[in-house]
Amino acid sequence: MNEKKIPRVLYDKESDILYVVVAEGEEEGFIELTPNINLEIGEKGKIIGIEIINAMKLMEKSHKKYYNDKNTDQ
Repeated sequence: MNEKKIPRVLYDKESDILYVVVAEGEEEGFIELTPNINLEIGEKGKIIGIEIINAMKLMEKSHKKYYNDKNTDQ
């Protein structure tokens, strides 16, 4: 029994890409939701994953904005 759990999250530190696997399958294309965030599309248009490029940079930017906004609300 060697099944991989779904969903699962993979992170490639070297390329700074976070990938969320939501279904098994080969990628047949993708839809760019916003710059650096893609929906990976498999057979018959099924969503198989979410790819976040420059993930750490994006998270740091979101984190700083969240805390800056919170501090200005007080």
